[in-house]
Amino acid sequence: MRQAFALAASLATGLAPLAALAQATPGQALVYDPQPPADSAYVRFVNTLGEEVALRPGFVPPLRVGTKPEERITTFNVAPRVTGNREMVVEASAGRRTGRITLRLQPGSFNTVLLQAQGDGTITGTPIVDQADFNRARARLSFYNAVPDCPSASAVLAPSGPAVLEQVAPGTAKARSVNPVTAQLKVECGAQAAPTFPLQGLEAGGMYSIWLMRPDGRTLTAFFSRDTTARWRN
Repeated sequence: MRQAFALAASLATGLAPLAALAQATPGQALVYDPQPPADSAYVRFVNTLGEEVALRPGFVPPLRVGTKPEERITTFNVAPRVTGNREMVVEASAGRRTGRITLRLQPGSFNTVLLQAQGDGTITGTPIVDQADFNRARARLSFYNAVPDCPSASAVLAPSGPAVLEQVAPGTAKARSVNPVTAQLKVECGAQAAPTFPLQGLEAGGMYSIWLMRPDGRTLTAFFSRDTTARWRN
């Protein structure tokens, strides 16, 4: 309970100052790692379907994105040479579903692509440009609403505490910095709520994401993960 109050107090302070990610990446500040070329962007994929998704992004080897919470989110990978409005095509398949996702990325940006099932039996990708704020003294939380029919989602302290992040529209995300504490979180969509889950293991300088999705088309699921970034290799 004391830790939940600590998180509530940290929320009341508002957003921490923004800092450029010139030498930092989601999850850790990798100051001494090789830096990717200036015309590169970072991309990760999120499986919101009820089955495994196979991807061929072109800029990295083929990926398989599973259905367990720890398998649904890929690392941020480097996509090189994204200048000049260049199109990057990603082939996706899951069972009988297939999709061809076209991305246009800005150099230096961090991008999260929600893989979602369409009613016509195809797979689409909803790109979200992530906020590039970084604070070594606090943890950053991002909240992604990956439920197309949830017009406004909120993550609140359980059982009925203040909102951590609220009014997140479908296919979008919001982020803020908080003190690295432990608490129970509940994610709500109107009168519906996903099962409560623990927010734990936060570290100062770490970056984390809260996810709301409905993989089976009926049941709300929510969980959180730590953001990770693949090391650039020439």
